[in-house]
Amino acid sequence: MMQLKWRIFPKGLSLWLYLCLLLGALLPSAVSAYSVQVLSSGAGGAYDEVIESLKSELLQGTEIRVQYLSTNQPNWKAVESTNLIVAVGVDAANAAIQANEGNVPILCVLIPKVAFETLTSGKKDFRRVTAIFLDAALGRQLELIRQLLPQAKKVGAVLGNVSLKDKEPLRIAARDKGLFLQSEFARRDTELYAALKSVLLESDVYLAVPDPVIINAATAQNVLITAFKSQVPVIGYSANYVKAGALAAVYSTPHQIGLETGQIINGHQRANNLPSPKFPRYFSVSVNPAVLRSFGLPAVDERQLEQRLIKAD
Repeated sequence: MMQLKWRIFPKGLSLWLYLCLLLGALLPSAVSAYSVQVLSSGAGGAYDEVIESLKSELLQGTEIRVQYLSTNQPNWKAVESTNLIVAVGVDAANAAIQANEGNVPILCVLIPKVAFETLTSGKKDFRRVTAIFLDAALGRQLELIRQLLPQAKKVGAVLGNVSLKDKEPLRIAARDKGLFLQSEFARRDTELYAALKSVLLESDVYLAVPDPVIINAATAQNVLITAFKSQVPVIGYSANYVKAGALAAVYSTPHQIGLETGQIINGHQRANNLPSPKFPRYFSVSVNPAVLRSFGLPAVDERQLEQRLIKAD
């Protein structure tokens, strides 16, 4: 009598392996999903560009929640079971740091270095808070000067109350590039013009250093005009400042900061590790062709200039 053979598991699998797979499918997952909570200082513009960019880098299956800070949320709190908080912008960083009790690490992005240092000053659990600064690394800015203006030797800068602490790191970074720092200090904006004139007399190029007293809505254009009249090119720190009349700038776009943010999130998910506060890895270069011509400088290919800066990092 012919016997029928019933195959109860797929061909090629042992009975033991098939039972293990079947059991795994029936039991609830023992490992919870990796969860990221993104808190944004606002909606639209650079904030959303960072968020969309970081999302494109995340590992498959990463759970992400996005919240927008508002005046109706004075006591913001992280969602339970969150593995990492990403704060986009200064206001979000402040809210996350104030609300967090040290249990969840925080990654702050789109935040100036000075703002991050102010927010974390005196915090007991500052080691669990890190950042990608909005600023460009000093060495990268000075390398831009070296590449664009190889004959320049003296770099001028006016420092304010906020940026004064960076005087020595800036001097050392300049020395390492074969440059000499010529700096003055302006305690308030009423002292800026005299300090700027003094620096420009002794400088081949002027480096605009982020400081609310030195570069703000009221002073930014005057700095450019004064430097241009002194026939000293200005190196800025944003694409907008280049459009306004600076010779060039190295900076990181929200898209680039978002890409690096996503990569750091992936690294934390894989190895539970976060980098120390750092300057951005990815950057762009902008050059003002009209200003180049006015100083008798040859045309520059921005992409090639970026590649030279990357090699010099």
